[in-house]
Amino acid sequence: MRKKKYAPLAVLTAISLLLLTSSCMGNPRSETIIIPAADEDQTNEGDNAQSFQVQTIYRLPALAATDISLLGWTSNADLVGLDAESRASMTTGLRLQRLGKPYEQFKPLDSLIPGANWFGLSPNGRQIAYIAKSTTGTALTLLSLTDGKAVQSAAPPNSEWQLQSRTLNWSGNSRFLSYLVSGEDRTEQRIVVCDSADGQVKLYPLTGLQDFGEIVKVVLSDDGSGALIETGKTVAFAKRSGSGYAVQYDHPSGNGESEWVNDSQFAFLGFDGTLFQYDSRNGELSVLLEKVDSFRLSPDRKLIAYTLNDQDTIFAGRLQGNNVLYKGSVYQGVYPFQMTWSPDGGALLVDGSKRYARSAAQIQPSSEAKPAVDLLPFIIQFR
Repeated sequence: MRKKKYAPLAVLTAISLLLLTSSCMGNPRSETIIIPAADEDQTNEGDNAQSFQVQTIYRLPALAATDISLLGWTSNADLVGLDAESRASMTTGLRLQRLGKPYEQFKPLDSLIPGANWFGLSPNGRQIAYIAKSTTGTALTLLSLTDGKAVQSAAPPNSEWQLQSRTLNWSGNSRFLSYLVSGEDRTEQRIVVCDSADGQVKLYPLTGLQDFGEIVKVVLSDDGSGALIETGKTVAFAKRSGSGYAVQYDHPSGNGESEWVNDSQFAFLGFDGTLFQYDSRNGELSVLLEKVDSFRLSPDRKLIAYTLNDQDTIFAGRLQGNNVLYKGSVYQGVYPFQMTWSPDGGALLVDGSKRYARSAAQIQPSSEAKPAVDLLPFIIQFR
């Protein structure tokens, strides 16, 4: 097939607006927003050579929706999860379960995780981090899924520092694990960082975080020079400065979704459904997509899966510079709660429900609400 010719991205028309805005940090600031022109936004859509083509849809076993809490991918083909029933039936720990092609039956792993409430699977699928009580207090453990070995280090929360993050989060290269803690009066915050290269845990002071509500997550860049902080109301960028991190930029957000694109740029969802990309090197803010409900980047940051407002459809595209190209629908009829790319970007794990089922569950009295499986988790395998 003869491929269409497109103008280089550098010469495509863009509208640059210089806006004077009030940030959540309290001071007015100038912000340059790059908005793609209408013809640029449509460029390359539908090109068969670059667009996504679905090869197979794998429906996962019912246990994946009822008894197994999926953590993510351990390789390009295998998934790992925690057996929820083991929490009540086993006093020795939580049982890990693996699911491989053709995704029909879970198989237990030898590794057990002590009773813990915070888990984090590394992007490369090789380690699980968790916080649990130890003989000396609280410990952060890195469990290898390849050889079953565990590295344990003393870490907050403790009598001095209280946990503020909901989750444990890894940098994209699976090196740094991070979460946030604060003092009893919440006036001091520390980013807890575990370097998986040596297992050491360090606490770094965080300054400049004004909208300190409920911290959802803290994610470091691959080189550790920056931190993305989601509060549920804002997305903040903090830069490593001396022995700590200082907030340099923040922006109102919707459901608090943000991801690193590289060590200097990150994408985040605004409160109005605009998907932005911010460049910390020059303060440039670009519009990638509009009316977005959720999104997820692939591990190499070249692919994006996303949903649009009021649509039960998953779209996929390729992230190039300040643009999303070769956009197209890859699945219809689901409202995803979770989308996770495989390490090689060849498959997408989806967990969700039909929108009508979600609405019905929201209006049902909590005392009568029952977990119904209206749509099993599934995997979209691309060609």
